[in-house]
Amino acid sequence: MPSIPRHLKQLEKALAGLPDDSEPMLISELDGFLAGILVCPDLIMPSEWLPLVWGGGDDDAAPVFESTKHAEKLIGLIMQHYNATANDLQRGRFAPVFDIDTRHDDVLWEIWIDGFETAMRLRPQSWVEIAESDEETRAALAGLITLAEVNRGDSSLAEAKIHDLTENAPDLIAYWIAILNAWRISQHGVSQPATPTRPSRKVGRNDPCPCGSGKKYKKCCGLN
Repeated sequence: MPSIPRHLKQLEKALAGLPDDSEPMLISELDGFLAGILVCPDLIMPSEWLPLVWGGGDDDAAPVFESTKHAEKLIGLIMQHYNATANDLQRGRFAPVFDIDTRHDDVLWEIWIDGFETAMRLRPQSWVEIAESDEETRAALAGLITLAEVNRGDSSLAEAKIHDLTENAPDLIAYWIAILNAWRISQHGVSQPATPTRPSRKVGRNDPCPCGSGKKYKKCCGLN
């Protein structure tokens, strides 16, 4: 991966430090996921999507965090990148975060598109709204869906077309996301959920868990 901001390096380290069986997202996967959340026609609150970042969507899974402080730190880093991505989109300077295969100097856009597709699955029906939008916006979404199909091996395109598409995927992804974001702003405005504030006091066992799951702390991160 090329040089990334300090907060992303901290986030990468924090995610890598989670239990292996929780299967947290990689940084590039998270970047695609957040882009999908932000350009989605529907507003998706952090309490719904945050647990997917660290693999906490399974109610029967073992606790991911060592403590409330641990949860707050990771959530803070995730939301910092969320807000940075939102700002970049609003200013027209969005640049996807891709992993690089240094052996062949290949951009691994596939990891990014995995994250984007995960975001789309949260609101599959909301994306249908784009089917009634302008041609450019429809083409942008169709292009991203085609990349996801290529990544899964489900594409019916000719090999030459797939090769051409994948060669240009890194540039196309940035271009298509910018188009989707411009359409979302024109239709729905620019408001996004605010960064959760850190609790000003110690979280009680019967208080809502700071991870945003909606559960009581004692039944979520406080299980440890």
